Amino acid sequence: MLSQPFGQALADEDGRFTQVNRVLCELLGYDTKALVERGVHDITHPDDWPGNNNKLEKLRAQDEPFTIVKRYIRSDGTVIWVQNYVSMLRDRDGRATLSALIRPVLPAVGEAQRWGGEKPPVLAQTEMEAQLRAWPRPRPGGLLH
Repeated sequence: MLSQPFGQALADEDGRFTQVNRVLCELLGYDTKALVERGVHDITHPDDWPGNNNKLEKLRAQDEPFTIVKRYIRSDGTVIWVQNYVSMLRDRDGRATLSALIRPVLPAVGEAQRWGGEKPPVLAQTEMEAQLRAWPRPRPGGLLH
């Protein structure tokens, strides 16, 4: 089991955040309220959006979870590489919620240039799924604990 803290987020089917945890807020430099007012598209680097969008469309159509390495844009404008494991949850009425487990893949913010624009190494999907099983349940107020 990994000891690194993971960011967690829930979003509606359109990708608007509904709940986030403190780790994700700290990673991106936003407080909970400011991050919940945004969506996946707002924080994803524009060059990474086409690949992200293709995987989201497949998830919506086939309910197939995915792992992706991409860049997020922090509140101060710096870029950080992350690995996301994304799956779809459905409530009793069939409403969808996107669920993401997020980990930084670089030791510090702002070091993406050392990768020369290439994606850093990733965890196996089974490792990400093991972390997902340990997730807490959503709480009111937009903050996962």
